[in-house]
Amino acid sequence: MDLAKFDTFNKECSENLAGAIDEILRQGQEQKIHAIGFITTDDFYGFYLSWDYDNSDIEEYYEWEQGLEPDFLYQPVVDVVDSCEEIDFTTSSDEKWDFAKALLTILEKNIKQLPDEIFTKNHYKREDILFFATMSDGDYIEEMLNASVKMFNSPETAKA
Repeated sequence: MDLAKFDTFNKECSENLAGAIDEILRQGQEQKIHAIGFITTDDFYGFYLSWDYDNSDIEEYYEWEQGLEPDFLYQPVVDVVDSCEEIDFTTSSDEKWDFAKALLTILEKNIKQLPDEIFTKNHYKREDILFFATMSDGDYIEEMLNASVKMFNSPETAKA
């Protein structure tokens, strides 16, 4: 998949992801956040952010009550989906999985570029937070979860 299709999404993430993560970590100073998930739909119509306070299994993200729906994680992704007329987003396919991997690549880049100050000013270390992405339902729930944990985090954080 041509990553140039994701230029606007990448730009929006570069400009806004740090602020969204800062807001989440600021809210979680009392209870300590352990994981932050980027959750999308089966047809990739945007992401919302969800997080957990009790260090539970990330595979139970669907039970998490905290959520944030920033515009920069919605419309730019929807625009890319709409431009990919050759992909049938209603069924699993190599093309749909390639699209998922491209999205994960953009998120990985932007998560790794988060300034350390966002974590330290909120009394965290980067390694305290497990980042992941998956679908709320659909074809690639486990695949996205497993791939993103490896991509977004240090081996030590993923292992913990």
